Amino acid sequence: MRISITYDYELFFGDITGSVENCIIRPTEDLIELGKRTGAKFTFFVDVGYLKKLKEYPELDQDLQIVSNQISELIRLGHACELHIHPHWEDSFYENGKWHMVVDRYKLSDFETENAEKIIEEYYNILLETSGVKPTCYRAGGWCLQPFRYEKIFQKLNLKLDSTSFNGGQNRAGNYYYDFTDLPKKESWQFSNDFCNEDKSGKIIEIPIASQKYSPLFFWKLFVLGRLNPEAHKPIGNGYPMPSPGLRKEMLTKGKLLCSSVDGYFVTKLEKSLKEYTSRNWRKLVFIGHPKANTKFALKELEKFILKHQKKHSFVTLPSLINEES
Repeated sequence: MRISITYDYELFFGDITGSVENCIIRPTEDLIELGKRTGAKFTFFVDVGYLKKLKEYPELDQDLQIVSNQISELIRLGHACELHIHPHWEDSFYENGKWHMVVDRYKLSDFETENAEKIIEEYYNILLETSGVKPTCYRAGGWCLQPFRYEKIFQKLNLKLDSTSFNGGQNRAGNYYYDFTDLPKKESWQFSNDFCNEDKSGKIIEIPIASQKYSPLFFWKLFVLGRLNPEAHKPIGNGYPMPSPGLRKEMLTKGKLLCSSVDGYFVTKLEKSLKEYTSRNWRKLVFIGHPKANTKFALKELEKFILKHQKKHSFVTLPSLINEES
């Protein structure tokens, strides 16, 4: 099996966004070193709206430079840097030494289609200018890519692959909206104007993120370990996420179906996920993570996982899977 470990490269979007050093640079440096030790190649979905905003504030030029330099290093080392869009950056601003996140328009669908297409193209060009490599893969911020109205701009920009969805996922809380309950139960498929429906003549490939159901006990362990042993289990990132009303209560009482993740304590369920998808005879598998959510524990366990399985499975970038689909 070809396994793509993907990271959404971004700040937090709550009242405290965290610093670029702790949320992006330091944890990504840890992943760079992990990649060197194991030979694994990762895919980083770069939150390009952040790059755009950094360019608007001269006092943040140093932040822009260190992020741009790290993206260049990732490319040099053989990792992939792909397009990730959180369009709320269009309304957010920097003032009095901090970011103010305005998330009323959190999804591309909150914009008129013509404006959303302009955002996609502008952000594509910013990433191309920064990385020197044409993006070919896309992931929507917050998994919010519905309704999908962007087939034409994807084809214009030659965005060939999307990896936003995960089977069974659903969220209608706060500013979020996604519903993946009717996805094809396949490792990949082609689509045109609705990535939840297969269209064999479609020009865009969907490779979903792996998913699994996490029990209430899992979430109790996750939250308790963070308090009892913060040195190992506290995220490196120093911000807070955008509120998702009722989510924690649901997790602790009912459990939750979520992406298969390499973040924090979620890394302990990678073996279960790999076993499940291997039993389905899938040839490719996508995991998700966030540098800002890295913990010392997660990095150690992820390295063990890669080293254990790298003789049987390969750990590759997401764009490398495109040719297999062509």
